[in-house]
Amino acid sequence: MSGLRLFFLLVALVCVTAPRGLARLLDELDAADRAKVLAGHQVLLQEEVEGKPWPRVRVYQLVQATPQEVAAVFFDYNNSKTFVPDLLYSKISKKISPCVLEVDYEVDVPILADEAYTARNDLKTTEDGGYRVTWHLVRALQTKDATGHLRIEPHGEDEAVICYTNLVTPSSGMAGILEKLAIGRMEKTVHAMVQQVKNQKTKHPADLARQVQALREALAAESTNQSDQ
Repeated sequence: MSGLRLFFLLVALVCVTAPRGLARLLDELDAADRAKVLAGHQVLLQEEVEGKPWPRVRVYQLVQATPQEVAAVFFDYNNSKTFVPDLLYSKISKKISPCVLEVDYEVDVPILADEAYTARNDLKTTEDGGYRVTWHLVRALQTKDATGHLRIEPHGEDEAVICYTNLVTPSSGMAGILEKLAIGRMEKTVHAMVQQVKNQKTKHPADLARQVQALREALAAESTNQSDQ
């Protein structure tokens, strides 16, 4: 085998075996922000979107847990109200399929009336051993639109990198008053989720095992449904 052919073969093998999940998320960040995430700090980025009063927000953070454990805690939507700041209510209201669920939420809103809304959440696995949950607004009292996703990717043997992305279109009455509050809450939501995963692992391992089992069963049932179609 010529030296040139051997070189290209080695490149191909590296591309096949490299941990793609890690590269995708962290490669979205510059060197300074990557270092912050790997040091355990949160990184928030804002992107102005044409025609939208609020920016698209992305929050990155490292979690001391496997992607499966993070996804399991997030997928337990009925329990979100117990740890997400200012979330007054969360309950699954409609099952589209085992992994596609509509969830009713109520959030405390200062000055204005509290916001009640329903989001459709869609859970999927990714090829790198991670997870992706996408959501969109079904209905709301005040919010016009909201779309986003949570990406969970493996990092090492027992860690995950997450990116929480959200783009909210508020009503005209909420736009100017609540923008900074809304962005701050996204940061707090991610922090609370990371802390909840840590808390489940260290203090409530049996409950975390229940959540992981529920996640596995939903994914297995979703796969069976798709195979039968």
